[in-house]
Parts: sequence; structure tokens; C-alpha cells
Amino acid sequence: MKSPLNRRRKPPAQPSDLRPYAELTAADIVRLIRAGKLSCVEVATAAVKAIADADDAIGAFAAKAGNTAIDRAEELDELRPESVANLPLFGVPVAIKDVFDTAQLPTAYGSPIYAGYRPRADAAVVVLLLAAGAVIVGKTKTSEFAFMHPADTRNPLVPERTPGGSSSGSAAAVAARMVPLATGTQTAGSIIRPAAYCGAFALKPSFGVAPLAGALPTAASLDTAGVFARSVEDLGLALGAISAAPAGMGSARASRPVPPQPAAVAERPRLGFLRIGWELIEPDARGAIERYLQAATAAGAQIEEAELPVALELLVEAQLTIQRVETAAALGAEADWHGEHVSPALRAFIAEGRGVSGDEYLAARRLADEQRWRWSDRIERFDAVLAPSTLGVPPLGLESTGDPLLCRPFTLLGGPAVALPGAFTADGLPVGLQLLGAPQRDRRVLAVAQWLSERVSPVR
Repeated sequence: MKSPLNRRRKPPAQPSDLRPYAELTAADIVRLIRAGKLSCVEVATAAVKAIADADDAIGAFAAKAGNTAIDRAEELDELRPESVANLPLFGVPVAIKDVFDTAQLPTAYGSPIYAGYRPRADAAVVVLLLAAGAVIVGKTKTSEFAFMHPADTRNPLVPERTPGGSSSGSAAAVAARMVPLATGTQTAGSIIRPAAYCGAFALKPSFGVAPLAGALPTAASLDTAGVFARSVEDLGLALGAISAAPAGMGSARASRPVPPQPAAVAERPRLGFLRIGWELIEPDARGAIERYLQAATAAGAQIEEAELPVALELLVEAQLTIQRVETAAALGAEADWHGEHVSPALRAFIAEGRGVSGDEYLAARRLADEQRWRWSDRIERFDAVLAPSTLGVPPLGLESTGDPLLCRPFTLLGGPAVALPGAFTADGLPVGLQLLGAPQRDRRVLAVAQWLSERVSPVR
């Protein structure tokens, strides 16, 4: 490849050539580039332009790659065909949540403490994305230290309402058609909730499948890297790219061998439905979920009521206990040394974590370990399990990112979760649904998500 210093930049494609970009999925982009109908430079130029045109109104990006992304695309265009045959994200623009270290872009973790910080190396997930042929186009805004204090990102669907958090910028960038893929992290509900509020697909993989080296640690027993996309097919492409090992191999939590996962589901998949927190969910949202279930049943799904292996409250409290203790250990120094730059909510959370006894913490860890395998046994008869993921529509205002209550149990249980857009109130506001599975059943859950996305139209 030519040195960037000696390369003459190709003229960018004209806007008329780039009009289809906003509707292209990652899979579309790869197919068109491989067919010679688009170049990597044209796609990167379109992404840079889309971000420049849309982000002033949305505020999804903390840093933009600009010409650096186009330089990367030029390098990809110079590769020989045989060199790119096995690159699943060849030429695909990807945005990176600003909790993953990037050597070529600043990484501030959503905090003024680290404004302008330039890591020396890329996080493992970023390395894997680049190795898969992706083009990094920018860093997306996050809540402070991936916790609850919100960024100023707006929801592309309803700008007066929160986009959720902490992966607010990534969800908004995908929903606003600025990028087809973006990374996120989840410790409580930071992938599934913003995807629900912004109407995007998203995947929180099984714990340990995607590596977290070079990512901001907040709670090591819970932190999970994932992705946002505009299609289930794209989630599958991205999972293949960011997995350091096959599902079941990347986590020490697997207690028994995981059998091969079928690539397709039966014509009438068997789904469980969990009415968790049902009495807490807004009535309009409950109605939207019921209509979605009716549509899925009409499409051929066999839906049965399902139950958690233990009370929701016990799982939530265990998740909160672990998160409090581990966040206090991970971020306590920032609160101690830079308290004036740390939000009151995060300082209070750290103080609560420091007040948890060792016995309480270990009891929460034991409950999590026990219930993880009980959950796997409980749902073994289902292809996947549907559950609400939010308590209602996106809350008004940008002061809160919403309540992660209904996501907390499934982050604790460690299995895959897919955010499924498709349920809406009569006013057109999105309602959160998540599709769940046992740990290491990521591909199976994605297959069911694909079945539903092909057969169940958005329901209002």
C-alpha cells in the first residue's frame, strides 16, 4: 500500500452519487463494494457527509474522523480482491462508543476529566473491527463514565425525548442514518434501552464473547460490549467481527459444552413471553406489546407465558449490588481526586458501593451464578424469550436516560439480548422489546430475531 504521505487523494463522490447511502445496511455496503458498484472511498465520503449534515441537530458524536476515515478507505480500495475475501465488514463505516480506546481519535469516557486524552493503542474491539475491514468514522457520545449522567445527544425519532443511555450517541447515530453500525457497552441496560428508545436493532452478546481490553471498566462482572445496527443481518456480521472466540468459548461461565447452534429456526418458532414488571409499565406501552404479540402469533410464532427462575426483585438487587461495589472500585479514584468533575449521582453510587459488605457482595455473586444456570434450564424448551425492555416510551427531556430496571436481570444472567424495534403506541412512540436467550445462544437468538423482523411489521 502507498504511504498516506505520498498518496494523492481521489476526488470525493458527488452528493448525487451518495443518495442511497442512508438506506444501505452494512451487508448492502459489503455486497455493493465486492460487486464493484461502490468503492470504499465513496462509502466513507458518504458517511463523513452524512455526519456533517445531521449531527449538529442530533449531537451523537464526540469526535469525528473526517479525512482520516477517507484515508483508511483509500487503503482498503488498494487491496487485492483475494485479500478482502474474508473481511466481513469490508468498507463499512462504524462509529465507536467513547468508552473504547482509539489511538487516532480522543477518548474522554464522557467525562471532562479526560477531555483530549489520546490513548496509545486501540481497544481490542476496535482492533477486531479494523481487522474485519471496517472504517472508523468517529467516536459517539456516552453518559458520564457509561453511567447515568446524560450527554446532550438527542433522540432522532422524537428530539424532545431522551435517546437513552449510556450508549446514547451510538443508538442515535444508527437511528439517524449516519452510520450503519456502532458499538456500545452494557452494564445494566446501556445497549438495549437506547436502542429501544431510538428504534434501532442492537445486540448485547453473551458475557465474555466480545473482548473488553482497552474499554473503560465500570463493573467487570457485568460489562459487555455490543453493537447497534439497522438490521438483524448486520448484527450477525458485527458479532462475527467482534467475537474474540466463538460463543461459549469466550467466557469462563460455560459449565457444560454448548451444542452447535442452528442457523435457522422452525417455520413456527416457540417463544416464551415474560411479563416482568408488567404492572409498572405504562398502559399505552402494555397495549403496544400485546399488539406485537398478536401480530407475531398471526405470523406463526407459538408464544407461551414464561417465568424467571427467581423473583425479579432479587435479580435486580443482586445486579445493583455487584454494580455498586465494582463501580466503586473502578471509578473511586476519579471521584476522590476529581470530585468537582464527577456528577453527584455517580459520587453517591460510589459511596453506596463502598458501604456494601464483603458478605453482601459475595452473596450477590453466588445468586448470579446459581440463577444463570437455572435460567438456562428454565428456557431450554424455547427458541428464544420475549420480554419488555423499558417501562414505557422515551421520557420527555434530556435530564434522564430512563430506567434500566427491565434490562438489569438479563445483564446479570449473562445471555444474549437483542433489541427488537416494532412495537409502537398509537402516537407512534417506540416501546421496548428484547429477545433473550441462555448464555452462548447468541446465533440462535439472532435467527429468531431475523424470523420476527421478516414477518412482523411495525405494530401501532
